Order: sequence, then C-alpha cells, then structure tokens
Amino acid sequence: MYYNPLFLQTPSLAEQSFLGTDLGNLHRSIPFSTLAGKTPAPDFERSGRGRKPFLKVEGGIALLVLKHYLGLSGEMLIHRLNTDWGMQMFCGLHLGSRQIRDKNLVSWWRSYLGRHLDISEWQRVLANYWRPWMEQRHLTMMDATVYESHVRYPTDVKLVWECAQKAYSLLQQKRKGLGERRSRSNYHKHKAKYLYFQKKRKKGKRQEKKVRRSLLRYLERLLHGLDQLHQDRQFRYKAKEKKLLATIGKVYSQQWQLLHGSQASVPARIVSLHKPYVRPIVRGKEVKPVEFGVKVHKLQVSGISFIEHLSYEAYNEGTRLKQAIAFHQSLFGRCSQLAADQIYATNENRKYCSGLGIATSFVAKGRLGPLADQQAQLRTVLGSLRSTVLEGSFGNEKNHYLLARVKDRTQPTKIVWVFMGMMTANASIISRRIKNHRLRQSA
Repeated sequence: MYYNPLFLQTPSLAEQSFLGTDLGNLHRSIPFSTLAGKTPAPDFERSGRGRKPFLKVEGGIALLVLKHYLGLSGEMLIHRLNTDWGMQMFCGLHLGSRQIRDKNLVSWWRSYLGRHLDISEWQRVLANYWRPWMEQRHLTMMDATVYESHVRYPTDVKLVWECAQKAYSLLQQKRKGLGERRSRSNYHKHKAKYLYFQKKRKKGKRQEKKVRRSLLRYLERLLHGLDQLHQDRQFRYKAKEKKLLATIGKVYSQQWQLLHGSQASVPARIVSLHKPYVRPIVRGKEVKPVEFGVKVHKLQVSGISFIEHLSYEAYNEGTRLKQAIAFHQSLFGRCSQLAADQIYATNENRKYCSGLGIATSFVAKGRLGPLADQQAQLRTVLGSLRSTVLEGSFGNEKNHYLLARVKDRTQPTKIVWVFMGMMTANASIISRRIKNHRLRQSA
C-alpha cells in the first residue's frame, strides 16, 4: 500500500508543503474564517448532537470554491477529495482511512448557503481583504452580462406540451391512488400530433398556431378534470404538486393571452416549467439574440469583479450608473475615472459624472476645451481597458469557472453558483498577485 510521506511528517511540514502549491496560494487569498463568521452554523453544529460532520462552515465554503476552481461535478469532487491530501487540507479536514460517501454533500452546502448568503456583506469582507493587492482603486469599469441557465431552448409548443404531460401524469396518479380507472383523454393522439409537428424541418407560423391552440384546449381539459376530481374526492395535494399546478395554471393563462389576446407580450413570461423564475432577456447579439438566465451588473476594480445588481428580469444597465458609483465609493473611496460602453452615456449620467469630477470613456459632446488631446487619449485608454480586461473577464468566468451554463434548479442555489464562480475567479487573480509579491520580496 502506498502512503503519502507528507502524512508521516509533522503537521507544520505538511502545512508548509501545502502552502507551496497552487491550492495553498488560492487558500491564502480567501478569508474563509471571516466569511464563515458572517454565516450561521448549521443546526447540528450548534446543538452538538448526532454524528460529528466532516466539514464546518469554512470547509463548506472551501468545497464550493474547489468545485469552480477544478470544474468538477459534485460526485467527482467527492471522489477527488477522498484521495487528495491537498484538497483535504484546503477544506480543513484529514480523512485518513475514512471516506466521504455522501455524493450530495456539495449540493447540500450550496443549498445551505443559498438560505444564508449575504452578497453585499461578503463582498465588503473580500474587498477589505484584497485591498493591499489592488492597484488603481480610483478607476472603475462596469458592464452587464447574462449567466445562462441550463434549459433547453424554449418554444411555446414545447412549453404547453410539457405542461400537458405533467397534468396528465398527475391526473392518472391521483385516480390510481383513489382506486378509479384511468382517464380517457386521448393523450396518445395529442402526443402523436405534437411529435409529428416537432419532426418537421420547416414549421410554419400558421401550423404552429394551430398545434398550440389544440394543445391549449387539451391542457384546459386536463386541468378541469383535476379540479373536478379534487372537488369530488377531497384529496390533498403535496406542496410540490401545488407549486407545479400553480405554475401550469400561470403558463396556461399566459399562452392563452398570447394566442387569443390583443397583447404581443405578457409580463413575467414563464419559459421553463421547472424553472419558472427564468425570463427571456433580449441581448441583441448576432449569434444569440435572446438569453435565458440571471442578468448581472458587474463592477470591476483593478481586474477584480463585484456584483452590483442581479436580477432574472430584464433591465437597462445604463440606469445603474449612479448606484454603481455609490457602490464603488462605499468599498474603495473616491472614483475619479470610469470606463463603460455607450449605453451608459446618457445626458443624465454625463451630468452626474461631471458634477463628481469623474473622467469617463464616453465620446465627447459639444465643444472641446484646451485639454482636448489629453482627454481623447484618456478616453482611448479607458475604452481599451474596458474592452479587454472587463469583457475578457466575462469569457474567463464562463469558460473556466462553470458559469457558461448554470445547472442548479432553484433560484437561491443558482445565485450562490454565480457568486462562488465569480469569487473563485477573483481569488485566482489575487493568489497570483500574492505569489508574485512574495517572489519579489525573496529575490
């Protein structure tokens, strides 16, 4: 049997060996104990009852950081944690001959932080901790991006059919539980009609409208059958079933309004039955005109990103400039330079920045003063920084820190996923700066 020689050394030597690795540098760049102090401990840790847990709050936060840093699934991360001494030290545990068999441990900690995470307080802690390694704190850059949810591309026909499937399955389940025969609702006939339409390469608008109208009538019959059965037999729905039926009812009313009403759109439109909080966000991109996920307005200082505002509803980021500058000043003091794209360059925002003496990257309007050449050079530099550093951070987070497609199902855990991915990307940058600073000191 192979024994890692580090476990045969004294703890100080093992710790020194760990701090010399990339994981050690990453661990040094995050104040885990301070962040854990902002999060209440789980019930079993406060009461002291039951089996002693493997991880404390610090370890749970570290486990989520490892997931985004290594890009592993939850199950594979636990497998690696059982055999990797560096990952164990990163999470503050030593398993020895024991093994963690709970494959849902990563999801459990994400769900727990989803109930207790205070993003503004955590970002304040991180900003104070990272301040010594952040230069040019007078310069702020801002922009918005969408971190997409892991949903199939929605269409009205697919959404209505999925609702009909769930309603039919629930109706048959309840009738079986009550000892009644199966309902005759022509389910297979409507399924064949739906599949025939989906297999067509070219789907005309007229035919799509006809299929959607037919499926809506079928969904109405199923919902009416469920209501009638509930009134006759007085059975109880589970909480999960009540939530699903409420979502299906809302989808039906929205689709009926789009099909028969006079409005071309409906507010708070549902595009996913299992993720009803997701909204279509029109971005106007050539390859991807509509995105489905959470829209994050991001503030970047010295290459480090912070969440200023996030929402699943579409909003105009140009209206967030005043709040973003106030957010920067609360963390780093006065802001004297601002880089942002032209959507922020409204007359109101220009006047606000001029009143605070903030130089911007906006294209100048009106007559130019005696320092026109210097101002033009500054605008060019600020615009270049925004288009390379800020825009590049979006791709870096999405390609390397699991933010290209957010796969969690509930809204709180999805927000934790996005925040932990951004925090891990920031910590990787800070860890390299700390490492370079130590190398310069030892040289």
